Amino acid sequence: MVTRRAIALVLAGVALILATQLAGASSLDGLAPGAMTPVSAFARPAFWLDPSRLSVSTEVSVGSSWGGRGTEALQVTRLSYQLGAPLAMRVSLGNQWGPGGAGSGSMFLEGLDVAYRPFQSFEVRVRYQDLRSPLQLTPGYYWR
Repeated sequence: MVTRRAIALVLAGVALILATQLAGASSLDGLAPGAMTPVSAFARPAFWLDPSRLSVSTEVSVGSSWGGRGTEALQVTRLSYQLGAPLAMRVSLGNQWGPGGAGSGSMFLEGLDVAYRPFQSFEVRVRYQDLRSPLQLTPGYYWR
C-alpha cells in the first residue's frame, strides 16, 4: 500500500514537472520565459511628456514668532517643464500648517510662472503668486 502511494506521488511529481517544461515555464519562478505582463494604459509613458524636460523640487520652511502666533510651516513643491527651446513653465503647489494658516493642511496654487526666452539677452516672464504666509517673504524668494 505504501509503495503504491509513493509510486503515485512520484508519477504526479514527474507529470507536474513535464507539464511545466512543456508549457515553457521554469520550475523555479513559475513564469514562462518571455511572457508579457499586461500593463494598464495609465502606466504607459505619454508620448507628449518627456521626463528629461521635467524637474521636481520641494522645500519646507518653518518659522515662529514672539507674538504668540505659534509655529508655522510652509511646504512648496515646484514642477518645472521645458516646453520648447525658448518656452518654459513652472507650477508651484503650497501647503501651509499652523495657527495662522487659513485652511491649514490643504494644498493651494502657490505660484505659476511662464517664461519665454528667444535670445540669451531677452526674456519675457509672467508670474502669479498667492502670498498666504510670511514665510514666503524671505529675501531672494522672488528670484529663485
